[in-house]
Amino acid sequence: MSLLDDIISRKRDEVSAAKKLRSLTDLERALPSAPPVRPLRSGKDLSARPGVIAEMKRRSPSRGLIRDPYDPVSIAASYHRSGARALSILTDTPFFGGELGDLTRIRQSPAGEALPLLRKDFVVDPYQVIESRVAGADILLLIVRILPGELLSELLHLGTSLGLTVLVETHTGDEVGRALSAGAQVVGVNSRDLDTLTIDWDRGAHLLAGIPPGILRVAESGLKNRADYLRMGELGADFVLVGESFLLASDPGQALEEFCGTVD
Repeated sequence: MSLLDDIISRKRDEVSAAKKLRSLTDLERALPSAPPVRPLRSGKDLSARPGVIAEMKRRSPSRGLIRDPYDPVSIAASYHRSGARALSILTDTPFFGGELGDLTRIRQSPAGEALPLLRKDFVVDPYQVIESRVAGADILLLIVRILPGELLSELLHLGTSLGLTVLVETHTGDEVGRALSAGAQVVGVNSRDLDTLTIDWDRGAHLLAGIPPGILRVAESGLKNRADYLRMGELGADFVLVGESFLLASDPGQALEEFCGTVD
């Protein structure tokens, strides 16, 4: 079993357990009281540089422990002060050390009130889409690789019907095609191979450049410095999603500013 297979197997068990604690019907009843959704708009500024979706996570399978102590609300505030356009919150516990409560707590903070929030997790069931909306997410990640058949379209349309922006993550040309055929308006290109966890910049750049105009493009994984940031802008990225290189710094917000070149 590959790492990704293990993650998805555990995620299905996690969703099954969640349904026993809170039924789908009860979750749907909470939808009217969910906070309003904020859209993810084109991230480019007047200089055509991409907007930054700044990520928070305690650890990752490729890196291990990234930040300890880990205070997502404090990190969110630092990102907000430093010009992030949206925040990405890992809510997977076994592999990334997050939880859905992190997203809810950030949503209730000044940074979370100001910026759209992405729930980043391994979504495999409609229950998680509704759960995300109730928890305060504005944006939802769907990974083409783990959503066979019509499931991608089903979850994409459900998320859109709830007002969520749906970021559809791809790793190959075929996956980009599936995302577009399903109706994705925001397509992410992850340069990291989900099986080997290695970064392939050339493949990622090729895929990003091939996404048609009118679709928001998000470059994901492996971005470390200002040169990477500028390169993604040249390739047409509207947003870059960055976490690890910021979170390894003592001040994540200052690291974001250095990445974008807003401070020396």
